[in-house]
Amino acid sequence: MSDDRWKQIEDRLALEEVLNAYCAAVDSLSDMDGLLNCFTEDAVLDLSGIHLPRFDGHAGIRQFFTQVFADMTHHAHFISNFRVARMDGDAAACTAYVMGMGVARDGQSVLVYVKYFLDYVRTPSGWKLSRFAESGLMPLPESLTGIHARG
Repeated sequence: MSDDRWKQIEDRLALEEVLNAYCAAVDSLSDMDGLLNCFTEDAVLDLSGIHLPRFDGHAGIRQFFTQVFADMTHHAHFISNFRVARMDGDAAACTAYVMGMGVARDGQSVLVYVKYFLDYVRTPSGWKLSRFAESGLMPLPESLTGIHARG
């Protein structure tokens, strides 16, 4: 196998690992440093496709997930259909299907089937998300905005 092919395989695995690290940090309901480490400083977290706001940079992402971590007692995200749609040098675009579920402190539960749209850039410390967006694959439950659109 050529060196270029090995590099493509390494990059693909590294891209997928960033997504795995993101989901693990979100599901921990406490690992803010691990979560933010997945993003560039100026990243965009655009949740408008699931009827939630857009958040800019580490400060905005931290604000959103501080509230998520406070509101939730349990979280679980399961990833499938990870696909590299484009890879050009130090930039990549990927998609993935995700089943996400959680239980809020007020007893509400949420179960969503969504598609992630992920833009990555290669940084000196590895691949990072520069843009993260999602949209529903199935109808979204009212509990999603009931839990995450408050505050």
